[in-house]
This record gives sequence, C-alpha cells and structure tokens, in this order.
Amino acid sequence: MLTATYALLTLSVEQKKERNFIVRFRHYLRTSAGAPQEIDPASLLSQLDELAGFAETRHQHKLEDCLMPAVREATRDADRLLADLESLNRSGDSMLRSARLHVRLAFAEGATQIRQLCLTLEYYCQNLLERLAKEEQELLPLAQRVISSEQWFAIGSSFLSYDAAHNERRRAENRTRPRWHMRPAPSV
Repeated sequence: MLTATYALLTLSVEQKKERNFIVRFRHYLRTSAGAPQEIDPASLLSQLDELAGFAETRHQHKLEDCLMPAVREATRDADRLLADLESLNRSGDSMLRSARLHVRLAFAEGATQIRQLCLTLEYYCQNLLERLAKEEQELLPLAQRVISSEQWFAIGSSFLSYDAAHNERRRAENRTRPRWHMRPAPSV
C-alpha cells in the first residue's frame, strides 16, 4: 500500500502545482485584459506553453497512460467518469490548439481580438480546473478503492520511470542551452 500512497501523493502534489500555475496565469490574463495592447505575445506564448506542458504532458501522462487504464481494468463503474475526463481533455486540447493558432493573429488585429484570445485562455484554465476537480474528487478516491496492490506497484514504478526520464531530459536540455538562457523566467 506504500506504493499506492506514493502514487497518490505524487498526483496530489502535481495537481497542487498545476492549480497554482493556473491561478497565476489567470491573474496575468485578468490583469492584462484591461490593457491588452501591453501584453507581450512572446511572454503570453511562453506562459501558455509552460502551463500546457505541465497540464498536458507530465500530469496527463501519469493519469492517461497509467492510472486510467488500471481503473478501467478494475471496474466498469468508472466508464462514465473516464468518458467525462476524456471529453474534458479533448475540449481542453481543442481550446489550446485554437489559442496557439490565434495568438499572433490576435496581436496583429488589435485589442478586441486579444480580449477574445484572453477569454479563450480563461476557458482553457476553467477546463483544466474542472478536470483537476474531477480527478481529485472522483477518480483518485475510486482508484484507491478498486486498484490492487500489484497494480499500484506497477503504477508507482511507471511514475518513477517517467520522472527519471523527464529529469534526465531537463538536465540534457540545460547542458545544451546557452548560459544566458538558463536564467529563470519572471514569475507572473
């Protein structure tokens, strides 16, 4: 059961980090909405990429590739919940693609389009928060009840492997980046 605790704690910590980033990003959007012409498109894209990278890669890999299949295998009672989460994922992916496609265009067309872009990004953040809430309030408690110790061990091992590979990629990227690029980005 220690492995289950590790896996659940890992997901909980990542959810908290993601939620905090979403809050900071939404604050940036709301603060900038009053003066859309002052938003730096490169900064906006950078923050959006960081949020999406966190939300869509690390956290979702662990849920979609590890936890959700184990829950699906353990019980059919999760079908509706998993379908809801997958629907939220598809909606979020669609909003993210749309936002990325329209960033440069919005800044070329002016304040009204920038406000519309900010609204799309706000909807994306709401989608992420809704997905996190469903995971936290429904998926994780269900997983805790229905997944066997052996499956938790496999899930925990997969999480450790994924984290190790992710950390190695980050170290490799840091070794190949110029020194000036390694300065931390300003916080929102």
